[in-house]
Amino acid sequence: MPPISTTNRQEVHETFRKEYLGTIASRLGLIAKFLGSDNWMAGDHLTYADFLVYDVLDFHRLLFNPKHFNGFPTLVAYMERIEGLKGVNKFLDTMDKMPTHGPGVAFFGNSKDFKPKDD
Repeated sequence: MPPISTTNRQEVHETFRKEYLGTIASRLGLIAKFLGSDNWMAGDHLTYADFLVYDVLDFHRLLFNPKHFNGFPTLVAYMERIEGLKGVNKFLDTMDKMPTHGPGVAFFGNSKDFKPKDD
């Protein structure tokens, strides 16, 4: 693939975004299947991995329409459990709602410019 110039960066981003949107349900399904009926990724034990998974799920909820989670009530409940942990809500309230990792970082300057799309 040739280098992405500043003139076509948004076009390339939109192309990849549309392709990725078609895979979100299957990706969320894999995470939901792994979680199963457990409260946490390691069964009954909250681990660092839960915060990493939460970060990825929150990234998807922020960048894409949260409606993609409608078919995955276990993931919604999982995220609510993380958000309900002592101190986590307070921490999340201090965060600027903008992607902190992943492909979105390359395409957004600052939080004033960031507007999630209604996919």
